[in-house]
Amino acid sequence: MSPDEKEQLVALLLDAQRWCQGAEARDAAGHDVAYSDADATAWDVTGAACHLFGVRRACELFVEIDCHLHDRARPGVNKSQAEIAAMVAVQTWNDDTATTHGELLAQLQTLPVGVVARSAPGLPAGDTVPEGIEP
Repeated sequence: MSPDEKEQLVALLLDAQRWCQGAEARDAAGHDVAYSDADATAWDVTGAACHLFGVRRACELFVEIDCHLHDRARPGVNKSQAEIAAMVAVQTWNDDTATTHGELLAQLQTLPVGVVARSAPGLPAGDTVPEGIEP
């Protein structure tokens, strides 16, 4: 995760009103919507990452976030399997009733960062989204 990505993710979810549980995103009336819906006003961690960085990059970030949250790597699985497993683990953590907005911010603010070389946001030309993840 780049410092800029971390800053954007923290900024988006800094206000408790912009974070949700049990859905990837919600509109102002509290209805479940897609992370990409123009009416979305609140996101879970995975929806926020997809909203900000596109699905392809978000999938990579799910692995980093999962490793940070659960202090583990996912050895022995291919990249797509690791991304899907990480996405599910991050969503499960986000949606757990024991997860508070304060804990969310503490975890996001302590995410490790590094320099990331990227050509463009979103899904690069010729790249594919892992099976089981909606673009």
